[in-house]
Amino acid sequence: MSIMGKKKSKNTAQFSLSNKDGSIQKFIIIILLGLLIVFALFGFLIVLLTDNPKNNNNTNTVDNEPTVIEEPVDENRMNNELRVKWLSNKSINKDYVGELSFDSGLVDVSFVQAKDVYDENGNLYTFYTEDGAKVEDPTDYNGNDVYIWTNWKTGEYDRVNEGGSVFMDYRNELSDQNLIIYGHHFARDWDPKGDKQFTPLDKLLKEDDYAGNKYLQIVLDNEIRRYVVTNVYIISIYNSDDVQILRTNMSVDLYGEDDPDFFENYIDYINESSRYTTSETLKKDDKLLTLVTCIQHQPQYRQITVCKEVERIDYN
Repeated sequence: MSIMGKKKSKNTAQFSLSNKDGSIQKFIIIILLGLLIVFALFGFLIVLLTDNPKNNNNTNTVDNEPTVIEEPVDENRMNNELRVKWLSNKSINKDYVGELSFDSGLVDVSFVQAKDVYDENGNLYTFYTEDGAKVEDPTDYNGNDVYIWTNWKTGEYDRVNEGGSVFMDYRNELSDQNLIIYGHHFARDWDPKGDKQFTPLDKLLKEDDYAGNKYLQIVLDNEIRRYVVTNVYIISIYNSDDVQILRTNMSVDLYGEDDPDFFENYIDYINESSRYTTSETLKKDDKLLTLVTCIQHQPQYRQITVCKEVERIDYN
């Protein structure tokens, strides 16, 4: 009986061990199945992410052909045609500054600037008097005289064809509060089309032509400045008070003296002198563009067109 009992006890032990081995096998199988499920989910996520155009380096694949997704257009990037024109003009003459154009097409011209009668190398510019005589003694001249009768592209005397050049005041820096640009006015009996330089600006003397010609811009090396016309009036060049408006800094007079109250008085003055009232107003800290031209057959007078900066667009 005792021997039979030992055998039974041994078989019971073997049975218990078999049950334990089965539990381990089941546990291992469950773990493996879990890992397979995890790997399957992970693979599914990778496929989703790979097929998403936002994570595909701006390309889609259709029939094994990569399709490039176009980048959004930078609205502040300079129009390529304008940029090519600017660079081309700069290569012609280093004194070239930019383009001045009205949205309506009223005026569309290039403008230059000579800071002095001597260039950056200290050489006297070649420029001319109104009757075509070459200036030899520059004592009584300044930078504004360099281009008034000189064609900026050819460097030659030009009183008839283009009437010299449109130019920015020699004292101006582009950071000044008031940029002053001069251009000739051609009498209609001399230029029947009336489209040379600043001749078309005389249309702004009429209120009926204001609304359609009130917006303009200047295109510079690294930005475009947008303006709206605020006032149009006439001054006498023989009136010292009138001439004071041709200053680059509204708080400093033409002699370099501080004049902090000038702008407020100036605003009152031009509002009283304007040919008509516009809906545009000026504030003391406004940036200005002043366009200056002659009056037909009245050489003692100048038409002044005041423009206020409303936007500045930087580009690269």
